[in-house]
Amino acid sequence: MFQITQPLRIASLAALCIAAFGLAQPASAQRFGRVHVGATGGNAAGGITHVRGTAVSGARGTAVRGGYTATGADGSVQHRGGRYVSGANGGSYRGSNSYVRNADGSAASSHNAYGSTASGGTFSSNGSYARGADGSVSGQSQTNASGVRGSYHADTSTANGVTTRNTDVTNASTGNSYSGQTTYTQGQGVTYTGTCTDASGNAIACR
Repeated sequence: MFQITQPLRIASLAALCIAAFGLAQPASAQRFGRVHVGATGGNAAGGITHVRGTAVSGARGTAVRGGYTATGADGSVQHRGGRYVSGANGGSYRGSNSYVRNADGSAASSHNAYGSTASGGTFSSNGSYARGADGSVSGQSQTNASGVRGSYHADTSTANGVTTRNTDVTNASTGNSYSGQTTYTQGQGVTYTGTCTDASGNAIACR
């Protein structure tokens, strides 16, 4: 695995995009437009590094994203990216992701994201996974969401050929909820269990 001597911070690239965007537009038009910056060159690992960033602004909101991808002479790859979106109605989203592939074939990835709506709803997601040089996979991820209609949670984990997903959902209006688990075991197949309850915790039919 190679290392970049001075890793590019997504926030710095985003700031560069915004600054360039502001300088490139007349004062009366700085609220609307698009700017893109990027560069490609050799790196100390004997490969190529490409960096890029984009900023867009318009009547519906603003979006900024940036990232880099670098390769090594040994076939390794490293990528990092980030993005931010702000809507004119008050909603927003931000997230980042990364990926590394090593010369021996092993790899790792991760992501995280968070969003909110003008009405107060929220969303979040994060996770990380790894693949060994032998092809084995392990990792975990989770997603949460809540709003006026209710809440949602799901988490997934995988290791040693077994993947398990747990899901919980609650209806804000009735208080009814669902809880379930799905498991996949390599060579054996899928199993599932699930229950539904009312606001008092009594079991009810799932539908």
